[in-house]
Amino acid sequence: MTATTTTTTATTTATTTLSRADRAATVLSRRVAALHTALLRRTGGRLGNRFRGGDVVLVTCRGRVSGLPRTTPLLHVRDGADLVVAASNGGIDTEPQWWLNLRADPRGEVEVRGRRWAVTAAEVDDADRPRLWAALMARCDAYDGYQARVSRRIAVVRLSPVAG
Repeated sequence: MTATTTTTTATTTATTTLSRADRAATVLSRRVAALHTALLRRTGGRLGNRFRGGDVVLVTCRGRVSGLPRTTPLLHVRDGADLVVAASNGGIDTEPQWWLNLRADPRGEVEVRGRRWAVTAAEVDDADRPRLWAALMARCDAYDGYQARVSRRIAVVRLSPVAG
């Protein structure tokens, strides 16, 4: 059994058919993410700040339809003052909602170990992508497997601090 989801961004509308397994993985992922976010916030980032060998950042952005704040825990690497994350969606062949939200409005907030700051998001350019992909892989070797399972190119996203 499959389900069809329609994704609308500021510039495109795409319809994706998710398998039953991908739907189940999406539901489970959302529940685990909510628990992980609560743990990080309750402990000021002391517990849950590492996952699968990588450092965790909470990324908060506005829902492109609801306008409500949405928070997602993600693995990240640092690149100077920037944080870099992969829009892998756990290997599910649809863009993660947080990335669709940031594409619609690149303003967001990150939180690492209880410290929060405003950021703007942008997909990294082709020149930086191989180096940053390798840095992400060094922290979590699952990303190559995720890329092999999906038909889309997994976005590598730079979260840059807002000056001021």
